[in-house]
Amino acid sequence: MDDKKEEKQKIDDSLVETLKKQADEYLKGWQTERANLLNYQKSEQERISKMISQNEKNILLEILSIIDNFDLLIKNLNKKDDYTKGINLVYDQLNSFLKKHNCIAFESINTKFDPSLHEAIEMIKDDKKENNLIVDEIQKGYKLNESILRPAKVKVIINSKN
Repeated sequence: MDDKKEEKQKIDDSLVETLKKQADEYLKGWQTERANLLNYQKSEQERISKMISQNEKNILLEILSIIDNFDLLIKNLNKKDDYTKGINLVYDQLNSFLKKHNCIAFESINTKFDPSLHEAIEMIKDDKKENNLIVDEIQKGYKLNESILRPAKVKVIINSKN
């Protein structure tokens, strides 16, 4: 009788050990797949964020071309009538929209030329002024969240002293 009990106990122990191994394998497989899912979700979230960011940049760049046209229009307007007030109102609304989205124009005139901020359109020879000084801005430059969205197009002084 004891032999049967011992044999049954061995079978039960063997079965329990087999089930434990199988449970451990299932747990490891589940943990691996869970980690894979989390990694996938993270990479998808990063991809979506980059795509949204790029789309936002593209939209803002299109709006900047409209702002450029308003800049030219306002620069060439010389009368102060209701139309001019309306144009300035729309221009101000566009600039408010840009600020709301952390897109801000930066100053270039009377600063040193910086290739990471500026694109030189014209070089003007003048030995009386400081070398690499920006004297005119053809197109405003803009930053988006402290990174350059669009460099400013500028005229730069060069002199033969340096």
